[in-house]
Amino acid sequence: MYDNLDPYSQESIYPAKYDTIVGYIGYERVEIELLKAGRIPSNRIYMGKAQKTVVEYDNKKVVIDSVVSWVNITGLTVSKLYRFKIYTEDEYNNKSVPQEIALIPYTQSELSTIAVQSPRVLASPTTAVLDWTSNMSSILLDYYDLSYSYTDNTGVKREGERKENPRIFAGNLNPGQQITIDVNYRVVPKVNGEPILDTVELHQPVVFNMPTASSLFQPAEPEVLIANGITTFSAEGVSTIRKLVFPVHTSSLQDLFYFSNLEEIDLTGGDIFEMKTISYNRNSVVATLGGGEFLPYVRRVGDMPDVNARFLIDLLENDLVRKVKYIPHSLGIDHLLTEYIQSGKVELVQTPQEALIPFKFLINGTVQAANWKIELEENPGSYPTGTDLINIIRAVPGDRSSAFAFILPPEYEFNAEEYKYLRFKVYAPDKASFNGTFAANFQRLWPRFMNYLWAFSTESSYGQQLWNTVANDYRIPDANLQQWYDMEVNLANMIGKHNRVIVINIGGEPSGTFTVPKPIVYYFANFRLTKQ
Repeated sequence: MYDNLDPYSQESIYPAKYDTIVGYIGYERVEIELLKAGRIPSNRIYMGKAQKTVVEYDNKKVVIDSVVSWVNITGLTVSKLYRFKIYTEDEYNNKSVPQEIALIPYTQSELSTIAVQSPRVLASPTTAVLDWTSNMSSILLDYYDLSYSYTDNTGVKREGERKENPRIFAGNLNPGQQITIDVNYRVVPKVNGEPILDTVELHQPVVFNMPTASSLFQPAEPEVLIANGITTFSAEGVSTIRKLVFPVHTSSLQDLFYFSNLEEIDLTGGDIFEMKTISYNRNSVVATLGGGEFLPYVRRVGDMPDVNARFLIDLLENDLVRKVKYIPHSLGIDHLLTEYIQSGKVELVQTPQEALIPFKFLINGTVQAANWKIELEENPGSYPTGTDLINIIRAVPGDRSSAFAFILPPEYEFNAEEYKYLRFKVYAPDKASFNGTFAANFQRLWPRFMNYLWAFSTESSYGQQLWNTVANDYRIPDANLQQWYDMEVNLANMIGKHNRVIVINIGGEPSGTFTVPKPIVYYFANFRLTKQ
């Protein structure tokens, strides 16, 4: 009766099997992990009688003379699904139960379908700049660095390497000729959004035609060049220009690239440019603010992007300009200029320790809202006597949120890294003006700082970066009523923001109906920004 059991009467011995299988894709290879314990040396792995590791795939068999925690399978040059079976064997070639996994390696086929974004190319008759104005990584790859080479007009091969924010400045090129700059990118491709194991190289030559001296270029800031007396936008047309002046509000220094004979660059506006203006017409308030000379505490709104400033650095690096004038922090490119400030190529313009805020920035707060109503008079015919009073303002609150403001045009912000304090003089009326619970609030001021008044939210691309002082910190002591009293506001909170509006609120916006025993007549003078 046991005859049917004879075929099964022999004992089968299986060596220990691997306890997991996890695959990772590389370039023409895969890595497969086999132990939950992770990657550990073979001499620290004990798997009973198992002595060897066998990998089978595609009618191939790879034998490793030890047990291992992971394997690296190379030579997978065809883009297809590979099925891997991995098991152990003992000294008698008994096999363990296999672990299996299917993987598709990354190959030349996939690599040929991806590319790094092409650079922007700017060319003058003998030089060219290649730069990448946006993120070079993408959903298909992560960029790491690049190398490049080209041959100049003397036959010399020029080579270099660049990492983040790459920029290639190529000189001594032939006008009117086709130029090839060989660019090799080191990237890590992605599969389903995940980077593969390996860094690979993408070869993407950049081919372009060099202009001639008479070829026209398209300036980034035509108004700036015209103001400098330039009418013909070609290398030939600007060849005699030795000095260029840029206003503080300039958006790009790209046009410097086309000037081969510059000696001086003035980034302060010089005597050529005036400040921009902004006009308001709301709630019966009509005003145009700004214009005129640049004030030392006014800077460009936001830092100039490095990619737009690097054209200046190209000239400095290659000794193509002798002198640059720059107001500290005015364009936000100080980090790029440090080396050249130390060498003396960049002259930092000395600005005064303090500078007045003129009436050309002053506006009645009613332009914001009816409850900001205030009566304002500039340099009134009579005012309390005092010493060295300048730019006197008579201000009479007309509602609970009464305020006036100093506003820079949207192209600018206050240079708080240089000018760290707001200072002014205030003359408050007698104590009787503040009799009553509501009126007592108006014995204090509330300085506020912002990017725009709320009624004009389109004036800043940086959103609202409001910060307020504490009104009670600016309460005028009884002992200082009816006399000129100095006030100071620390502007440390302004650093890193894009504030262009200073609001002086009288009263701190108390709740309730505006009721005062008699007009509360304030006088202000000497609004100024100071370094110390």
